[in-house]
Amino acid sequence: MTLQDFKLKMISELSSIYEMDELNSIFNLLSEDYLKIPRSKILLANEIDLSESNQTLFLSALERLKTHEPIQYILGKTNFMDLEFKVNNSVLIPRPETEELVGLMLKEDLDGKEILDIGTGSGCIAISLAKNLPNAKVSAMDISSDALEVAKENTKLNNVSIEFINADIFQYQSGKKYDVIVSNPPYVLESEKMLMKQNVLNFEPEIAIFVKNEEALKYYDFIINNEESLLKNKGYIFFEINKIMYSEIANKINSNKFNLIDLKNSKRHLIVKKLM
Repeated sequence: MTLQDFKLKMISELSSIYEMDELNSIFNLLSEDYLKIPRSKILLANEIDLSESNQTLFLSALERLKTHEPIQYILGKTNFMDLEFKVNNSVLIPRPETEELVGLMLKEDLDGKEILDIGTGSGCIAISLAKNLPNAKVSAMDISSDALEVAKENTKLNNVSIEFINADIFQYQSGKKYDVIVSNPPYVLESEKMLMKQNVLNFEPEIAIFVKNEEALKYYDFIINNEESLLKNKGYIFFEINKIMYSEIANKINSNKFNLIDLKNSKRHLIVKKLM
């Protein structure tokens, strides 16, 4: 079997599940990882014969893709902010909007600050910050010990130092205050489940994605309402949010002692600075 043979087989068997652009992306990711070749050489697919062991790898991946399993879990890794992260079904697969959140943070003067990432998952936010802000002291919290094991592996992979906290934010009491709090908490409403694809519903950790409709703002409310015990004077809060809840969250922030920073009509992120 050549690589081109596999590609044709993959397209034939998965075209009812994935769009063509997505199939091409998946094919390239598999080829780069399993064959250890640059993407430019994948164009020579007709000339690449797959060994028996490689055929087994590719065909096994194909069977897993048929079940809608995300390619990131099949490969056991993904890229985020030009860094590599290990992932499995204990952690949410990092999204582009979370990269945007980190990008917004890096525009602020945060080096040397003490930063707490609430709900760290794979550690993608905390580790990216530690990598780009060498003088910052980054802590990362998650309720899931399995998620923290993945995050700890990712600190080693990316050669950074992070303090990890295995705790439920709603019960956390350390007495320590931070210059910066960042959180990408569960924010997809249970009523939105019907809009989600099978690769999310069947494989990614529900605890990291969904929140009850009646508790839609519980993470944001808690952080805002407990800023006295969590955040230093003139500290920052960075949120990733569900865009349908933007106005409600913004109104809550405006009613407190915070300055909401204008993000040019972004409805997926909020930056808040404490006034005192």
